[in-house]
Amino acid sequence: MRMAAKSQPKKGKPAPKKKASKSVPKKAAAVKKSAPPKKAKPAAAKKSAPPKKAKPAKAKTSTAKTIPLADFVSMTYLTENGVKEWLKQGRLTGLQADSGEWMIEAANLEVPDIKRLMR
Repeated sequence: MRMAAKSQPKKGKPAPKKKASKSVPKKAAAVKKSAPPKKAKPAAAKKSAPPKKAKPAKAKTSTAKTIPLADFVSMTYLTENGVKEWLKQGRLTGLQADSGEWMIEAANLEVPDIKRLMR
C-alpha cells in the first residue's frame, strides 16, 4: 500500500510567493451606500382577522336518515365485509342497533369515495 506523503516543496526551484490581495477595492468602498431603514407600520393600521366561529360537533343521533347494511351494499359496489371494514376505519359513519345490525348514514352517499362506487 502506498502511504500518503506529507507535502513538501520540491527541491530545486523555490515556490513562487503569492501577492497580498486587498480585501476591498477602493472604488467599491466609495460607492457603498446604506439603504434607508424600513418604516414600521402603526399598530392601528393592521387589520385583524374576524374571530372564527366554532363549528358544532357532529353528534351521532338516531334522527339522521340511515340505511340498513344490506340495502347500502346493494346500492354500491362494496361488499358487506368491505362496508364493515370502512366503518372500523372511519371512512363510513353508521350506528349498530341493539340487534347487532348496522345502519349506515345516508350522508355517506355524498362522500366522493362512495359516490364513485354507486351502482
